[in-house]
Amino acid sequence: MVLAMALLGSSAYGAEPTVFYLQNGDRISGVIVQESNDTITIDSPVVGKVTLPSAKVQRREVPAPVPVPAPAPPTPAPEKETAKPAPAVVATPPPPVKPKGPKLWNTDIQLGMNLRYGTAHSQEYIATAKTTYGKGKFRETLDYQFLYGNAGGIISANRMTGTSKSDYDLNSKLYLYNLAGAGYDEVQRIDRQYEIGPGLGFETLNLPKSHFILKTELGFNFLKQYRTDQTEKITYSARIAESFTWQIWDKLGADARIEFYPNLEDTGNYRLRMESTLRYPLLKNLSLNLVVIDLYDTEPAAGVTKNDLQFRSAVGLKF
Repeated sequence: MVLAMALLGSSAYGAEPTVFYLQNGDRISGVIVQESNDTITIDSPVVGKVTLPSAKVQRREVPAPVPVPAPAPPTPAPEKETAKPAPAVVATPPPPVKPKGPKLWNTDIQLGMNLRYGTAHSQEYIATAKTTYGKGKFRETLDYQFLYGNAGGIISANRMTGTSKSDYDLNSKLYLYNLAGAGYDEVQRIDRQYEIGPGLGFETLNLPKSHFILKTELGFNFLKQYRTDQTEKITYSARIAESFTWQIWDKLGADARIEFYPNLEDTGNYRLRMESTLRYPLLKNLSLNLVVIDLYDTEPAAGVTKNDLQFRSAVGLKF
């Protein structure tokens, strides 16, 4: 309180006050009037002129002047707003439509039934499913076939096979493949069998104008059969195959495949498989299929003919 009053008083005199801190803990401020080695005479606005012994002054302090704030700049007059023209409306074009990529999965299912009633009744039921997957250089084909026939109370056909074929393109013409399959055939007296074999394939002929593609494959095949007569057959064969697809015209397409398996241990024995299909579209995804299959084996099971020729008709659904 004393310091505040002293500061107020000194400002009235217009001189710079000094605050003196005494050894007894008191303090007093005032303008120095006279100072010698032993005494200090000050003019205090509170008590007037006071002489202080220099020995009793512990320290002195000149307060920092209180800064005077600069005057605020004048506030400029607000500018008169000028009406701005409305921005032109620019029509935003619709985002580009991203084209659909190639279809990765394709499935073809065929169902057929041949019935005949007369002196000898016969029924034949056919079911096949083929699924292909292709992405980049890789392709996978899964093929399932089932055939059952009954003629005059005697089983004329009871066969089921499944195959998996994987292809990997090395370039636009050349590719590697691996073929694996399993199944059974009651009429051929094969309880079960399985086969596997890798190989190399290449595109032999491609005629875009005629929609004709011919491929050739060379490879190896291992086959093991468990037969009804309790015997087993193991063969190591080469595989030489050719296949083609041909869109004959808009309403008719064809494909065929022939596979020749010469026995590497006994060149006089071999297996041969031929399959051809004609397709005629009935609706967008519906077609009529005529299939011919011929299987030939120089070493069939006991009591089985070497040649097995089959004719089929079925309705196909593709999606």
